[in-house]
Amino acid sequence: MNFILHGSKHTVLASVFDSFQGREKEFNWLITDIEIVAHQEEKLIRDYPKMSHPIVWIAGEDLSNLVKKYNPQFIWGVLSAFDKSINIDINNLLVEPYANGNEGLWVPIPNIQHPQAKLEIVCWDSSLMLLLSNDININDKFRNYFKEARDLNAYNSEF
Repeated sequence: MNFILHGSKHTVLASVFDSFQGREKEFNWLITDIEIVAHQEEKLIRDYPKMSHPIVWIAGEDLSNLVKKYNPQFIWGVLSAFDKSINIDINNLLVEPYANGNEGLWVPIPNIQHPQAKLEIVCWDSSLMLLLSNDININDKFRNYFKEARDLNAYNSEF
């Protein structure tokens, strides 16, 4: 299922991860098209130097800890979740998910951009967040946590 949440508070991913109830730790994450801000950005980069790169491969436990500790806002970014058994070579990406300028997110039924990803979080210009997910359990947790979440497919069909 695909969801949309309006509001800049949803591009600060702590509450999104809260809705997953720890499931974000079960994945490795590919972060692309990344632009973040944090109150302690220098310390964040010192503790997680890979976050200064345009493409990041990070374990779910590390991403969860980073989000809890530094509470960064993702202005732009695509966070793609992969089974732990999959390893991605960020220097040889065949598919590089992106948000900024991606018209494919606004079609009647948008798809997760990377074919091996299980779910995708898209932070759009610090104004909204999209969740594209094939995981029924995460979908249910997300929908129960965010009552204001709209069905992205229905939303896109209105335009």
